[in-house]
Amino acid sequence: MSSTASDQAPPSTTNKNAKGIDIRSAMSILSSRAEDGGDKELRAEHQQDVPAKIVQERRAMGQSIDLESSLQWTKMGPTGGGGGSGGVTCPCPPPEQDVVTAAAEADPEAQEQRRALEEQRKQNEAELRAKLDNMSVSELLRAVLSAQGERTVTYKTYDGGLDTVLSTGNITAYPGVVAAATASFSVLSDTINAIRTTLVEKHGRKDVGKLIADLQRSEKEKLSTTAALHLERIREKNEEAVVMGSDNTGGADSRVHNMLREGVATLRAKVQELVETINETLEDIRYAAVEEEKS
Repeated sequence: MSSTASDQAPPSTTNKNAKGIDIRSAMSILSSRAEDGGDKELRAEHQQDVPAKIVQERRAMGQSIDLESSLQWTKMGPTGGGGGSGGVTCPCPPPEQDVVTAAAEADPEAQEQRRALEEQRKQNEAELRAKLDNMSVSELLRAVLSAQGERTVTYKTYDGGLDTVLSTGNITAYPGVVAAATASFSVLSDTINAIRTTLVEKHGRKDVGKLIADLQRSEKEKLSTTAALHLERIREKNEEAVVMGSDNTGGADSRVHNMLREGVATLRAKVQELVETINETLEDIRYAAVEEEKS
């Protein structure tokens, strides 16, 4: 949207009321998780000689809680106030343990732990590829649908964590919710990308490969928009506390609150549009799976 409530919100509203939620804490949480989420291969691209076209395609298909995109959407700076599996389960490797914080980046022990996790990730990927190589096209497509079902469950947990924060005003549980969601989304995205690679390279199915690529792009945009929605809802809740504690009825605080409510509504509508697009793509994948099972 061309103009958001945060463009006009006075910085002082962030900490006006003790019952409000610390916006900076929320942003710090999402920022630290964004560094560890998504496809690690994409984060190392600046160190590799990868053709620009391939880099762009991979970036579009990766998935993490992308705070940078969220900030562009909400215009908020760091100082501002489904699918069935048909019986096939997702062959996802286990999520990695979240061990890295900003303070631990220079800790040799933490770095060693990170190297160990990276080795484990590579082993998981090798095991996943071996498993995928033994699956038929229909089984691979059903595995995509199963992974998508797990994404739906992860979204419910992610959004439920925010609901708890908003109802209690206590953000201390939010870091764990975001960390768990980021780890789960990362593993699911990596798994679906691996399935797509197997379908295209081993089975020559560029048609379904395109469908899966479309799914991944939509899912990435949905996750970024959802992260933006979380931040906007936190800001709306803060401003609501300001308005309730203010005698300036109908004044500047009320106008800011109304604009934030409009921003939340706009983001909700965007998420719903993306859900509809994703569901249409999933229907095409289900149809392709059924047709493959008939042949």
